[in-house]
Order: sequence, then C-alpha cells, then structure tokens
Amino acid sequence: HILSICRALTETMEHNEMLFRIGGDEFVLVSPTTGEAELEQRLERVRADLIEATSDDKAPMISSFSFGCSRVDPLAGDTRRQMTMDADRKMYRYKLMHRVQQPKDSDAPQHPIAEQFPCNDRVFQAISMSSETRYPFILNLDTGESQWSVNAVRDFDLPSQHPFNSVDMWLARVHPEDRDNVRSELDMVVNGTWHFHYMQYRVMDATGAYALCDCTGYRLDGTDTEPNMYVGIIINRSLADTTDSVTGLGDIHALINAIGEMRRVARKAGFIAIKVDDIAEVNARFGFDAGDRVLAESAACLMDCSRGKGRLFRSTGPTFVALFDELGPEAIDELASEIERFLGSPVLIGSLEYQPPIRVATLHLDGVDRQPVSILNELKARLKEAPQVPGTKLD
Repeated sequence: HILSICRALTETMEHNEMLFRIGGDEFVLVSPTTGEAELEQRLERVRADLIEATSDDKAPMISSFSFGCSRVDPLAGDTRRQMTMDADRKMYRYKLMHRVQQPKDSDAPQHPIAEQFPCNDRVFQAISMSSETRYPFILNLDTGESQWSVNAVRDFDLPSQHPFNSVDMWLARVHPEDRDNVRSELDMVVNGTWHFHYMQYRVMDATGAYALCDCTGYRLDGTDTEPNMYVGIIINRSLADTTDSVTGLGDIHALINAIGEMRRVARKAGFIAIKVDDIAEVNARFGFDAGDRVLAESAACLMDCSRGKGRLFRSTGPTFVALFDELGPEAIDELASEIERFLGSPVLIGSLEYQPPIRVATLHLDGVDRQPVSILNELKARLKEAPQVPGTKLD
C-alpha cells in the first residue's frame, strides 16, 4: 500500500523535487514550487487517480493519502519550524475532511460493534488538535483496546499506539505505592459507577524514572451501535508539558517555575514583557493559522534579539516574557529598545505584508522576593501603560 502511493508520487514529481520518508506512514515532499495551490492541485490529482485505480474489485483495498502544503520563504524570515507545523496542521485537517471509506468484505464474518476497534481516528485527531497535552488517549472499555499518541508511546515505552489490555498495561507502569488507589478508581470507571476520573500519581517513563502525572478522563456510555468508551488526557508534571505548541517556547507554567526558582535563591532578575497587539483582529480576518504565524515569527525575532542572554517564554495569549539574571537595568533597557526597533520581518498573509504592532515594558528587581503571579501582574500593568509601537493597520 505504501509502495504504491510512493510510486504514484514519484511518477509525478518534477526533476528538482525530493521525497523523504520521515517515519511510519509519513512522508515529506520538498518542492521549489512557488505557490501552495499549484502543489495542492497536483497532489489532489494524484490522490484522485489512486482512488479510481484501486476502487475496482481487483484491488485489496482503496489506496489514498492525506496531505498538507506549506510555503516557506527564508528571505521573508520564514522558519523551518513554522513550515512543518503549518503543513502538519493542514494535513490533519485534510485527513478529517477527506477520509476514504474502505469497502466491506461481504464474505468476512461480521462482529458486533463492541468487538470491533472503536477508537475512531477522527475522534482521536479531534482530541489531539483541541488539546496541547502530549498524551490524549481513547479506551474501548468493552474490548480493552485503546489508542494513544506517538508521544505517549515514546515517553512511556508503550508497546504500540493501539495496545490491548490497556488498563493492566497502564497499571503496570504506575508506582507500586499508588497502584491500588488507581486500580480502585479505574475499576469504578470500567463498571460504570463513576463517569469522571481525576487523579495525580506517579508513572514510570521510558527511562525507568517515575514521573508525576495528572490523569483526567470521562466515561462515555455505549449504545446498541457504540461501545463504552473512556476518553481522557494525561499531563506529565515532571515535564510540566511546558512547551508552547505554536512558538516552541516555554509556556506560562515554565515561566512561573523559572521565576519561582529565582525567588528561592533571592537572585536579581530583569524582565522584558512584549505584547503583540491586534492578534484577535488577525485571527478574525485571516484565520487562526495567520495569527499563529505572526506569533511564531515574533518569537523567532525575540530569540534573535535576546542573543541567548536570557530565557524567553510565551506567557499568555499574545504576550511574551524574557527573563534575564545576568544583565543590569541599562542592558535590559537597551535590549528592550532593540526589540522595539527590530521585532520581526513583515509576515506575508495572503498578499498583505503584515507588521504587528507591539508594546514593550521592562522590570528590574535587585532580588526576586515576590510570588511569580505578583511579578506577572506588574508586567501586565506596565504593558498596558506602555506606548504602542505601530505596525500595519487593519482597517
């Protein structure tokens, strides 16, 4: 199946295009094509031809694939991370909207719904896309089969993305001191006594160390045509899941942890807060992908401006905070001025070269002697009073 799709793709490739397999059933096609639409149309034709060629009775199954195209222009400041994230999101959306229904084998024995694998890919992808957690899961309570994210398989050394006997498999990884309590609660979910489950306990990761995890799930009672399901997410508090998915920076949790560490040793600290204005308007007019691009490009420019002298975080929404522990007030103010002058190259949104308006504020403490929330609230107040560095007007 994979080979037939690869042959179809390579037969239509231009001489200066390259196709790579990056793992499993995922491939990357690198093309110098100047526009996404041209490449999308070509891939759509390949997909349609594949479906038509394999839809007769001779083919064992219908061949198809999903794709997402993203254009990157390094001269405009576009980054590789921006391109891959954009293409990945588009591919998942395409997959949700263009699923091919495989024909049923009339001679094959038909099993009741509870015996079939019910971890619907569409449902799982929706959960994955609507949550920033690394570990969403779906469990069929009638069969014990489940679906887990690739991150969960790697980080917790699970046997596969679709393991059977999932409850026992997971309990085997729970710390012995926590196992009985976890087993008791999960038993009540399985037998229908409880429909909501939340616990914090320790789970062995792929390195053999125990990670503190928050586990939250809901039981969905089955019907005559649907199985009993348990759907949830797991957050690894040892990792803190503190990477912002749009920018790749540490998120608000990582920022609070960093400030807390400095408070424990009473170290001096300098802060630069940056707010990108008009993101709500960009989202409303051009879509959330455009807003994410603006934030990702702003983050890349902030990294360049900080030159590795500090740690950069995405605080909340369109707000970033840079944390420095070795620079004095004058150096902090100088960096803030540089950020005001050079924040990002214009982001191309359709035919519009968009330069985001920003606000910048600084704060220097001889010793971090306050709670992180208090410091963040002061930065928020200073940003509110800071003059706006104007950008492109969205009339």
